[in-house]
Parts: sequence; C-alpha cells; structure tokens
Amino acid sequence: RSKQRMGELEERVAVLETMLRQQLTKDLSDGTASSSPHSLPGAHGSSSPPGQRGTPPGGLLLPFHQISERFAFWKRENCTRTLERISLSPLTATTLELRLTEDCLDKVCAELPFLRIPWFLEQSRRPDALSVPDAWWQGIINALIANTMSFQTINSSFRELAVYSWAFFRNAYAVLPELIVHGDNLGAAQAVMAMVLFMRQSADTRTTALLLSMAIRIQHSAGLHIGPTSESIPSAAEDENRSRLFWAAYILDMDMAVNAGLPPVHGDQTVTVDLPRADRLQGEGASRWGGVVFKLRAELAGIQRRIATQLMAQLITPRNADLVALESELEAWLIHVPFEIMPSWYNQPDKASPVTDVSVAMLHLVYYNCQSMICWASVRHVTAEMLESPQGTADSIHERTSSHKRIARAAARAAITSLSQFPTEPFGQFWRALCYSVSASITLLALVCKEPTHPEAHGDLPLLAWFVNFLDKLVRDEGCDLERMRHGISTIERVATHAVTAALGSVMPVNPALWPLSMASGRTGKAIAMLLTCESYHPMYLAQSFMGNTPNRDTENAKHLAEILGLSWGKNGYGPFVPDSLMPATYGFAFSSGSPG
Repeated sequence: RSKQRMGELEERVAVLETMLRQQLTKDLSDGTASSSPHSLPGAHGSSSPPGQRGTPPGGLLLPFHQISERFAFWKRENCTRTLERISLSPLTATTLELRLTEDCLDKVCAELPFLRIPWFLEQSRRPDALSVPDAWWQGIINALIANTMSFQTINSSFRELAVYSWAFFRNAYAVLPELIVHGDNLGAAQAVMAMVLFMRQSADTRTTALLLSMAIRIQHSAGLHIGPTSESIPSAAEDENRSRLFWAAYILDMDMAVNAGLPPVHGDQTVTVDLPRADRLQGEGASRWGGVVFKLRAELAGIQRRIATQLMAQLITPRNADLVALESELEAWLIHVPFEIMPSWYNQPDKASPVTDVSVAMLHLVYYNCQSMICWASVRHVTAEMLESPQGTADSIHERTSSHKRIARAAARAAITSLSQFPTEPFGQFWRALCYSVSASITLLALVCKEPTHPEAHGDLPLLAWFVNFLDKLVRDEGCDLERMRHGISTIERVATHAVTAALGSVMPVNPALWPLSMASGRTGKAIAMLLTCESYHPMYLAQSFMGNTPNRDTENAKHLAEILGLSWGKNGYGPFVPDSLMPATYGFAFSSGSPG
C-alpha cells in the first residue's frame, strides 16, 4: 500500500509540474499580448480589469468539452466514493445506558409520547440492540440516552453531567446526514424527533426549530401526514407509532409558531390524520392523564395554528370575526377538559397543592398563553378601530378594552402562580416552562405602567415579588443557573413597584410623565407602557427573545426594553436571561470555523 501511495504522489507531482510549466508559458504569452494597444482598457469598449476576463488560474471555469488536468488527477472512483459515517464523540452506548433509558422512558415521553414504549422496549432488549448499524436506530438510542441523562440529573449537578449527555447527542447528530439522505421511513423520523426533544431543553431555539422542520419533512417523506391505508400500514402497532409521532411534531410546530413567531411547517391544509386516542396511552408513562392530555394538546394545537396565522402573523390589525371565532373555539375546547385537570385561575401561589404532572402543567400554561394572545390581539384591534373612527375617544377605547385586559391580567397571574406546582427537575424541562412566566411578568409590567392607578395594579406587585423569591430559592437551594433571569425579573418587579408607589402617593402626580423616580423615571414608565402596549405584538415574543436566539417581530422591542431596564444583552446572539449552561457551545457543540452560537 505504501508503494502504491508513493506512486500516486509521484504521479501527482508530475501533473503539478506540467501545470506549472503551462501556466508559466501562458503568463509569458499574456505579458507579450498586454503590450499591444488592442489589450488596453477600453480598446474594445470594456473597462473591466484583466483579472475579471478569461479563465482564472487553476482552471476553475471549465470548457464543457474538456476536464482540467487538476481534476483529471483524481479518479472518478475517488470522487464518487460512498459517504462514510463520521464520529463526533468518544462515548458509545453500552448496556448500562440502554437499561437506564428503558427505566426513564416514561419521563422522557411524559409530555409528548412520540413513540410507543412497549415497542421501544421490544427493540432495545434484542441481543444485538447495541450493534445494529442502522442510522435510524443509532440516532434514536443515542438521542434517548442523552435525554435520559438530562432527566436523571439533579439541578445542582446539571452542568457537570450535561457534558456527557451532549456527548451522546453528538452520536445521534453524527448520523443526521444519513437520515436526511435515506430518511423516508418511520425510524428516521423518530430519531430526528428524539433529537428535537433533547435540543429543546437548551436555549438554542434556532437549532431546535431547524431540527423540528427537518423532522416534519422526514415525516412527510414517510407519508405520516396522510391517512393510513390497510395496504400501507402493516400492523396496528406501527399505525399507533405513526399517529403519535405526527401529533407530537404537530404540537411542537404550533408551540413554536405561537411562542417564537415562526411560520408553522404544517400548512393550512386540513389534517387527515385521526386525533390520538386517549385509551391507547393508558398504562404508559408516569401519569394516568397522559392519553387524555395528549389528545387535548393536539386539539389545542389546532387553535394555536389559527392564532399564529390569523392573529400574530399578519402585519395588519386582526379582524374582529377571527377574534370572536377563536374565543368561541377556546371556550368550546375548555368544556371537554376533565374537571380534575381543569386550568385554575389562582391569584396567589397555592403552596399546599402537590406538584402537578408535567403534561397537565404544560397544558395549563399553553391554555393561559392562548387566552393572553387572543386578548392582546383584541386590544390591538379595538385600539386601531377606535383611533380610526371620528368618534373614538380615550374613554371609549378604555371601556371596550377593559374586559380583554382583565382576562390577560388573570392569565398572566395564573401562569406565574402555576410555577408553585410545576416540577423544577430536570432543569432543562423546567426552563421550557419559564418562558410562560417571563411572558406573564412582562404582561403585568405593561399593564402596571399603562395604568398604575388601576385597582388591580397593586395586587400584581406581590406576585412579581413572589416570582423573584422563587427564582432566588432555585438559585440558592437547588443550584439552578438562573442568576441572569433572577436579576431581570427583579428589575421588572422594582420598576412596577416604583410605578404604583408613585401613582398612589398623595404628593405624586398621576401623570406618568411627571413621576420623580430614580430607576423608573416618568419617561421610563411611559416608554415601557408605549413599547409594550402599542408597539409589541405580544409579551411572549419578548420573553422568547430574552430566553433564546431566534429573531422574531419583537426582538428589537426586546432589546429596547432591555436597554430601558438596564439589562445587558446576551452573547453569541442569545438573550439576556440565557445561562451558559444552556448554550450548546459550552459543551463543545459548535464548529470552530463558524459562530459558536
């Protein structure tokens, strides 16, 4: 082999020498030609420099009838060699990690049961489970191991052990090119979906969105978006796997469309896949409500899609007919929620209530956010309509928007109080829920700064203070990496407190422009009120900008708000609340030649 290699090198040197001689000859002839008056700039009506005419050195612009000698050196067999799998991690899956995944799979699938647990256990307990080379299988087991390690880690050790969970995720990521090329089957779609579930525990919302889009397109390639037929689906078990995977991706797609403002990958076409059957999920997972909640989330995702496309995606003011229809749809959906898991509208945290199952808790948070977005869009609609009308006055606008503001305030309070019942471990899962409470805090800040003398404004302050203390306890007692968020929410709470104190003071003028505040001056309070109630689409978009790295319509408003509050914007494109422990680059998941984001 060494002799063969030496021969190839000698052949290559000879080719290079030939090319060099040809180039020298060409340069000499070009130099002679350049002395001719015909080669002067403008002689033929062209003023372009000589370097932009003709074939550049190296033969990069090839005549169609010949191949450059530089390319001819490399044999066609070498250029058409089959792609090989790359290695991105020194760790490989063992029986120990696989058994740990089997024991923890119910937690990984608690919120979104994207696969049948009995089916996976049957596959993983085969004697050759670890040695199966198929890309989809290597992708799914490594992504699930990464998820499992994250779910089994206590908050105080999150950063130390995250190194190893990201190492297994690298193994899954290494087969992603294979899944793209050959991704027309159910296993490939499941593997990429498992990667999405892990990545969404980080603050890298941009990569999460790209992986989710890829997962959905692979599902389309496998035909998951069309109804199954008896000829195409070999068994009821595979039919169930296809249904779960489709709806899990659909739910995440609509979550991202509503929360981050990204266009949904699923279009406006009518979904032909049947809703998930609740009875088929009974006995699986950590919650007896898993099947019921999964179906409710799928139904709610349809409402989320219309909120994203009809209310938030349009640059024009939303239509009143759309608002009324969405309000009715949400009320009709709420009727079908079992009484035991009905969303509550608490004004204060219920410390005596036990921790809620994560699937139920996330269902409540999504519902509160839908209510808030409809109300926020309704206020925008009424304000624009009344201002365009000659009879529109401040009093009439206030009267028509008061009910919507009341519901938005109640939804914001409920989103914050629900944290008292939300499981704080694992940290990555809890981080996903925090965006709803951050959005709620910004909502209360907007309402307080807009109407500091409102009777309900004073009641918002203890709730914001509780949220600050809640974050402080997580940082102090559980070691959560939330110092930046704690500082930001603390600043929001202080601004709101100063606004209410100044407005209710006996010697303080009610006009916000005259507030003599040190941190939240009159100009600051007025600027925040104008920014959040008139210019912003919704506080959730600002919360996502604070907690992620995906631009949306309110990113510039979020930067403006951060500047007003004195918050430093994050690094590598991330918002000011993002901790280093939730940036993939912290664990080397980045390319040295590009941005470390």
